[in-house]
Amino acid sequence: MAHDLVTLDPDEVRGTADGKTLPGWAALLVNRVREAAASGQTVTLSAEERMLTPEQMGRRLGMHRSTVVRKIEAGQIRAVMVGTHHRIPYSEFLRFRDHSLDRMTRAVAPEIEAELFGADE
Repeated sequence: MAHDLVTLDPDEVRGTADGKTLPGWAALLVNRVREAAASGQTVTLSAEERMLTPEQMGRRLGMHRSTVVRKIEAGQIRAVMVGTHHRIPYSEFLRFRDHSLDRMTRAVAPEIEAELFGADE
């Protein structure tokens, strides 16, 4: 008896354990493993790179979906087309986020340094 694939969203998995009960995602996983074991099957877990929509990326970065799309079209964010929709690999989201934070930090560093240590005379 074959079982349907189960996809777990890492955002739902993080920080859900209270130590007393299994979170829904864990209970689902345990139940699937038990069903497979009862029917003599093995269970294989695999991971694949997550893809984000422009809306999901925008929410994480505090920008509008259309801004993300403009940055994709300008070549600032690497994306792939799935049908007629853009999808951003999670590794690209991390790269863009880290690059943006680095640029912002460098831009405000002189002001913060002057405020903390006084202006150079």
